[in-house]
Parts: sequence; C-alpha cells; structure tokens
Amino acid sequence: MKALVPWLAFVLVCSVSASPVDTAYDLLDAVAWQDGYALENLVSSDLYSAFTEFIDQMRALRDEDPVLVESILQSRYRGRITVTDFESLNNQEILGVLLGEVVIQPDEQVTRETAEMEAGNATVVIHYFNGASVSFQMVWEDGDWRITDTSLLAYLFH
Repeated sequence: MKALVPWLAFVLVCSVSASPVDTAYDLLDAVAWQDGYALENLVSSDLYSAFTEFIDQMRALRDEDPVLVESILQSRYRGRITVTDFESLNNQEILGVLLGEVVIQPDEQVTRETAEMEAGNATVVIHYFNGASVSFQMVWEDGDWRITDTSLLAYLFH
C-alpha cells in the first residue's frame, strides 16, 4: 500500500495540470509565435541549460573571433540571426529568433496524437495527413510536464 500512495499522488497532480499532449501543442504554439520566453517554461531545466550554453559559447566566441561566429551563424541559420543579435538580444529573444528556423505544419493537418505515460515520463507523437510526425519526450518537473527532447530540435541545432 505504501508504494501505491506516491503513484496515486502523482496521478492526481497530473490530472490537475496540463497533459503531455497540451504541452506538446504549447511548444508548437511557441514555435509558431517564435516565443523564446514560452520555450523557457516548456522545456526541462537541463534542455534549457543546453540552449543557454550554446548561446553563451556563441557570445564568448564572438568576443574572440566575430568573423568566425558570423560564418557559423550564416551557415546554420542563413542570416536569420547575426553577431549583432548576440550583443543586443537576451537569451529568450535569441531563442525566439532561432525558433523561426523550425518548420511545423498547421494544426489543421493533424490526424491524431498519441501519448504514453509511465511514472514521471511521457512520450507524445503528433501525426499529420502527409505521414509526417513530430515526437516529444517529457518529464514531470516542477509541477508540470517539461520537454526533454523533440524531433524539432534538429532544425535548431543542425
């Protein structure tokens, strides 16, 4: 019975908060709106740290070799973000600009969603008419579902 109590508490908390599917759609909305502030609240602390580590590395490299950084940014993001942006934008604003690289299909093209939950982890897959899909790995963190990985990251860090 003792082992059942924490599991029941977890189920009750999850049922009150947003579902993993809701969190997946929230991330798709953040991408559509290029909202880096929303992204910060939707991803796990580890994933957000990885984002900010990349930004910090670009800023440090910018100070040493701005021409190299401009070349890296041009090859990865085709001018969407520049060295100047790393000087004038905060982390959330930079992430918002980078979200513009992510290609998503309209919600009207969704045929179905699947969600699998086990303990404090979840996997969500959104399927589209054309056979494409987007997957999300999540963890229960700080009282909500947080994304730890998604197939959309390939657009940001290719």
